[in-house]
Amino acid sequence: MTNYAIVPLFIGVFGASVCSGILGGGDGPETTKTADDLLKTGDLPAAHAEYQKIANENPDSVFAAQGLAYSLLLKGDYDGAGKALADAEAKATAAGAPPEEIGEIKVRRAIVALRAGKLNEVKTYGKASEMPVGMLLAAEAHLADAESDLALQLLKSAANDPGEVGETAKNYLAMLESDDPMSQALAEATALWAAGQGKVAVESAEEPVKNLPEDRADKSELLLLWAGRAVTHGRPDLAQGMLDAIVVPPPDQGWRVEATKALIAIADGRDEEGIAAFQALADAGAPGDGLQDALATAAGLTKNTETAGKLAGQLKSVAAARGLLEAGSSDGAREAVPPGDFAKYLENQ
Repeated sequence: MTNYAIVPLFIGVFGASVCSGILGGGDGPETTKTADDLLKTGDLPAAHAEYQKIANENPDSVFAAQGLAYSLLLKGDYDGAGKALADAEAKATAAGAPPEEIGEIKVRRAIVALRAGKLNEVKTYGKASEMPVGMLLAAEAHLADAESDLALQLLKSAANDPGEVGETAKNYLAMLESDDPMSQALAEATALWAAGQGKVAVESAEEPVKNLPEDRADKSELLLLWAGRAVTHGRPDLAQGMLDAIVVPPPDQGWRVEATKALIAIADGRDEEGIAAFQALADAGAPGDGLQDALATAAGLTKNTETAGKLAGQLKSVAAARGLLEAGSSDGAREAVPPGDFAKYLENQ
């Protein structure tokens, strides 16, 4: 019901090949290869320096400008990324790039604006891209601003996409075109979540998700989903209320209800209670992967590094390492992280 899960798909657009069909002078993916290779190693500072060097040495390259934009996005310099993409668009336009390739750059500009919380720019660039993913981003920005009428046509256009973008648009349309006002309100909360406004989203979702019709087949699943979101965004009180509204847990998801209760205990500072609840889940045979994810999340919720260490235990995963890092345990994060890009990232901190 939310495109939040496909944000990596949107971010991946940055790495897609554009303008390769019309740009001469050797401008292509090979332009940024040395920086791309550094990025793959997880050495973000070195990669950024290389992208900057390449952009300086190739002032007319669309690929160099886009590579620099991606590097700036990863650094959190959204203004810089936006300017680099504006430069890339100007260069691509001057080179005679076809509309669909200009559209891809506009989608990138919408993504940067989304990360920066500039919803009006998301609307502008998303619509101007004339691409399904851009239309979806723009529609979500309109929904986040409670402009459902303006979102509807964009969603209908995005729904023609045969992939995940189209499926997400259809889910939004089903909520907005429902006769149930709670479903319509939930569409706006979902868009807020997709727009990165997590705390506002869970607060907006509380009433509609708890007051969905009792005969709605996915009500318990939605309550559980939003309860998990609420606890990870600083509202364990709302999470508990949503769990209390679950009459019957979703099939085979009873352990998730108990895991969310354990997360609430950790978020409330009831560390021993939370640790005991997780141990009980392990003893009861809760799914290993799911339990590990929950433990890693819990490690990130506590402000007590000792508790974080107990929760992470012998976990070896990126999620566990991130949780320990968020709890302030850099050493614990380095011990928990498996080999790979995030391990290299931690080494460079």
